[in-house]
Amino acid sequence: RLYLNHDHARNGEPGVDAFWLEKYQEAGQPYGWLADTAIVEIDSLDELLETFAGDVNGLVLWDDAVPATLNVATTIAGVEDVAVLRAGSPLEAEVEAYLPIKQSLADRFQPGATTLPDSDTPSTGSPKADAYLWAKEQYLDTGRANAQFLAYLLDGWPATRYRAEKLTQGGVYAIERDYVVQQRGFAFDLSPWADELPNDDPDQPLGTDAATLTTLVEAAEAQAGGLIKVWGFIPWYEKYSSEVGGTHHPTGGEWESTWLFAQHGGYLQGGAGDVFGVAMANVSVHKFGPPPAPRPHPTPPSEADLIAAGYLTNDGQVVPDRTFVMFYAGDYDLAHPVEVLLANYAEQPWLDARRGQVPLAWGFNPALVEDIPAIMSYLYATQSDQDYFVGANTGAGYTNPDGLSDWQYVRWLWRTRRFYGDYGYDVQGFLLNGNGAHMSQRRLNAFTLIAPIGILSPDYQTDNPWPRLQWGTPVTALPSETLFGTPDIAADTIHTVYKRVVVEEKRPPFLALRAAFQSPSLLWATRDRLQVHQEEGHIVSDDGTVLQPNYTVVDPYTFFFLLERWLSSSE
Repeated sequence: RLYLNHDHARNGEPGVDAFWLEKYQEAGQPYGWLADTAIVEIDSLDELLETFAGDVNGLVLWDDAVPATLNVATTIAGVEDVAVLRAGSPLEAEVEAYLPIKQSLADRFQPGATTLPDSDTPSTGSPKADAYLWAKEQYLDTGRANAQFLAYLLDGWPATRYRAEKLTQGGVYAIERDYVVQQRGFAFDLSPWADELPNDDPDQPLGTDAATLTTLVEAAEAQAGGLIKVWGFIPWYEKYSSEVGGTHHPTGGEWESTWLFAQHGGYLQGGAGDVFGVAMANVSVHKFGPPPAPRPHPTPPSEADLIAAGYLTNDGQVVPDRTFVMFYAGDYDLAHPVEVLLANYAEQPWLDARRGQVPLAWGFNPALVEDIPAIMSYLYATQSDQDYFVGANTGAGYTNPDGLSDWQYVRWLWRTRRFYGDYGYDVQGFLLNGNGAHMSQRRLNAFTLIAPIGILSPDYQTDNPWPRLQWGTPVTALPSETLFGTPDIAADTIHTVYKRVVVEEKRPPFLALRAAFQSPSLLWATRDRLQVHQEEGHIVSDDGTVLQPNYTVVDPYTFFFLLERWLSSSE
């Protein structure tokens, strides 16, 4: 019932929140579920409280001396139907006129404590860790919080930064919490690194954060009875990484935490944190939109189609004088980039004027219909004949397949198979195994059953030989290089990959390139520059030989048909 318009207009066009609200009011569209709903604007805090105070039981106060209590308060808010407010906030008196304080976390967690509050459990020596372990005992172990919904949210650390007259580098996770509260999730913010003191709690015993994080995830697994959705993301831009003086690269923290979640049946599906410049708001409202109707699998091209296109010879062999290129347009595995980047913001990939003029394999997580169903309805309804939906990292959510137990991997396959089957996905555009490195052959074999057309994985996690047929499914690698910048820079990147993969390593002339959050205009122009560079003799080997790759950009179904034919003929 409550929708926050937090983003501003740009160039006379609505901001992200207004964009989706306007889409939802379009009559006659499958995503126009609010077309007949009255929209009432609320312009003041008093009016907000007057309208909604009766829907909550009161307040829980968090303590900015222990920033972790913001996340604990978020957990309490969902379980006990209360609103969250900072203790000592200048709004406290105004809000308390409508809502009584039901619980205060102020001064609850102190340095030097011997036990957790109201518990015989020994203190960790860290008020931060103690707060989460207390919340675990009160809300997770008891089954009151939703053990199948964890939330990795930056805590109240920004308040500490602001008191020191410093700005945050990313978002503050202030307006992403509505969905966590609605889902009665369990929120936390802890470092996955046991070998480094966290920058927000440098006085704790070494390894306390990591041990506490493991304890929480183990407790959730014991209660969940199945897979665990993890909302949010490691707040690398403020903590636990080389971005803020640590020793670990942000990607390392992503991988370390994701591997831990996978080991206990967890997968990521939320993201957020304002790292794109706009926060992810209103998922608690988006949740109620209509899911898309089931979609059939695309029809692959026929042999006759590809002969007519000049890609196969008359006897059905792949023509020898072309290099086939596929653009993987990712990475839309999490809700945040889908809600924000595909609206009226940044590069506006989905609103780009060139979308539909170049074949793109859009990497989406079809399970986002669980969280933002009407947004997914909008994307499917506005798809062009050059837009192809393929699976993003790593199926129906982001996990590491080899981190899952055997039983959880079976659950993962069934979950992914259900969403892929409902929405016509049969290509896996990005299969990342994180800390598991090369994916086990047995599990990769199983994945071919849900992505039989083709599978792409990063080159640094793809075992040789590649490309190859895996149980009849073509499997090949995405190079570490990604496409971004200007069309000339992107084209030069493709030349670099071509020279390494095709010329030096003697692999078949099939290149799949990843372009994360880039515009169709960039990829359309890159295709043009590939041809111009060849005509100008710009593509040169290390020994000075002018190369003639004859790049041909194709859709994923053509790409994998031709690759399968090439590999079958070679065998």
